Amino acid sequence: MPAAVRPRPSSPSADKPPAHKRAKADATTNLHESINLPTPQQVHAYREGYNQATPYKYAAIEGLLSDDLLEAVVEESWTYGIRGEEGGHPGWGWEQKETDIYSIQQTPDLSSLDPAHLPDETLEALPMTTRLKNALYSEEFRNLVREVTGCGPLSGKKTDLSAGLYTTGSHLLLHDDSISTRLISYILYLPNSPLDAPKADVELTPSADGKFLKGWDPKWGGSLELFPVENGEEVGPPGTKRVAKVDVKWGQIVFFEVQPGRSYHSVEEVIIDEGRQRMGVSGWFHRPTKGEDGYEPLDREKLKAELSSLAQITAAPTIPFTPYTSEPPVGLKPSDLTFLADFIAPSYLTVPTLEKLSGQFAEASEIVLHNFLAPAVAAKLKAETESVDKRDYPNDLIPAQDLGEGDGWVIQGPASKHRYLNLTGNSTSTPVFQSIHQVLFPSEAFRAWLSVVSSLAPLGRRTEGRRFRKGLDYTLANGEDGKGDARLDVSFGATWWADVPSGSDEEETLVDHGGWECYLAAPDEGEDPAVYQSSHAKKLAKLEAEDNKGVRPIESVAPNQEKKDLHPVEASTAVTEHIDEPHPVEAVTASGKTHHAHHHDKSKPHPVEAATADKDGQGPSISINGTELEFDPDQFSPSDFDSDSEMGDDDDGPLLTQPVSFNKLLLVLRDPGVMKFTKYLSARAKGSRWDISGEWEVGVMEEAEGEGEKEEDMA
Repeated sequence: MPAAVRPRPSSPSADKPPAHKRAKADATTNLHESINLPTPQQVHAYREGYNQATPYKYAAIEGLLSDDLLEAVVEESWTYGIRGEEGGHPGWGWEQKETDIYSIQQTPDLSSLDPAHLPDETLEALPMTTRLKNALYSEEFRNLVREVTGCGPLSGKKTDLSAGLYTTGSHLLLHDDSISTRLISYILYLPNSPLDAPKADVELTPSADGKFLKGWDPKWGGSLELFPVENGEEVGPPGTKRVAKVDVKWGQIVFFEVQPGRSYHSVEEVIIDEGRQRMGVSGWFHRPTKGEDGYEPLDREKLKAELSSLAQITAAPTIPFTPYTSEPPVGLKPSDLTFLADFIAPSYLTVPTLEKLSGQFAEASEIVLHNFLAPAVAAKLKAETESVDKRDYPNDLIPAQDLGEGDGWVIQGPASKHRYLNLTGNSTSTPVFQSIHQVLFPSEAFRAWLSVVSSLAPLGRRTEGRRFRKGLDYTLANGEDGKGDARLDVSFGATWWADVPSGSDEEETLVDHGGWECYLAAPDEGEDPAVYQSSHAKKLAKLEAEDNKGVRPIESVAPNQEKKDLHPVEASTAVTEHIDEPHPVEAVTASGKTHHAHHHDKSKPHPVEAATADKDGQGPSISINGTELEFDPDQFSPSDFDSDSEMGDDDDGPLLTQPVSFNKLLLVLRDPGVMKFTKYLSARAKGSRWDISGEWEVGVMEEAEGEGEKEEDMA
């Protein structure tokens, strides 16, 4: 909910002309009062700065729009209300948007400020917002943008913008904005604070009527971060660290050319509360549409070739499996048990427990083991990871992007797919974590233990010791070819601050600051999970589908991001099976197949809500813990969302979610094509998310007919 929503003013008198007629007349009358056109000398200086900027061309210019107009827009935003709730303007208002890539409050597209879309009552209440939209897309302002950037003609008909509100916890992860006919991306900053906010370390300026304070302190977050292309190439995957940062300033507008595979940027998480708002209006200038000067028909074959090339260039490399050199084990030997006793709790090495685990996994295809490590090992692990976090996080500010590098840890990218620290060498500060990752997980004894619990034959492995730094790290939804083999996912939670009693209030709050892992259903038959891994591959697949069908998709106004279609899957809940005290929940595999259903306690902290089409018919949505999920590693766009997606009334939703944890081992048999991601970890978290994540190639152990021997057959 917006941090500051003021009461709406009383309705104007009924004898005035309709709002849309007055707005049309006012647009011309007020245009010159809205825009502060710079001198030719200033334009030349802006152009020089734009051309010399790195890592790609951009401009950050203050004072181009009237302060009176901008202050009026801020005050008008206090009347927006929450869309769909009582007291708001019909068809208008703030909406909370939270996905795997961003968290923000946002209005509908300002292109809907038109009598064809909104009632006069709403248009009457939003004259300043309408005036700002008209100023931004006026011929005068578009010509100014062209002069500074050197871009070609810009459409005056295709408006594509919305107001956004970044409050505490809001963020936007890395993307390149390359969708549809976008040519120039922009953001206009309107940061403000209430008059009674605590005194800031920077000077904030009162508005002309003294109703709020203008300005922003960079240490509050929310800065625009610009990323280079990896290895200095012209296009390709992005680097893992920003090389430029544009701080938020009142009345400043930032714009840059949209360049696929190059114009990478993100928005820092806002970490301040106190009623302060990083408000802004952001959008895109598009290429001219049919009938406008400068219009050129789309060369679809050329576009497909470019997208195909970009999809290959920007694809994330795959870590290869390390094959085992020996035959799969047929059980645990005494020497295996002796080795494992140095790591694993004794209760998980007894025959009765192993038999119970094996039965539960066979039935549910996934299981969570609490208190997995031996108590002494767990205590040392908790102490060392907590010590590292206390050392690296001396305050509550957003950490430096090179935090944690060294001592065996390297940053894993590309940032368009994921970013986290990966333990690749020897670590003096986390030796216990290293031993679990580099000694226990690769061992033949652990391979045998996995075989006994899963009744599968581990054939190869790839594992990572990961540290997700708060305020920095995440993974986006990814998967593999749906025609491949099933995988056994093994994830060990080592997050020290998640060591809380099961079922406690503290456990319920673990999901509040992100860091949770989510499994998603495989795409529909005939679709490739690579489409989800690469926004460029997705666009290519969409374009080819249109050509094959001979029709273009229906376009509609949606949030300012391009939504990926979410495919019907079975609604489920995460299984948190405790050996000592089993929880009666619905057991669901990562293929979405329900094996059995028991009563689910709605008071538990991790319910998964079924997917539905949203109330405006803009497409499907699913939510976890009340968080709406729309999966796309790139920016979404209202002009590219296919509005005629069909969703079932049931079986929609994530397959499995797991919050940050300590000393818990999660085993999941993942079907081909099933995707997963780890939600961005907020700077408000108590520390890093630590985990050891592994993936095993597996075969099925089968008894030969008439013999007690077991044979291996690929799953």
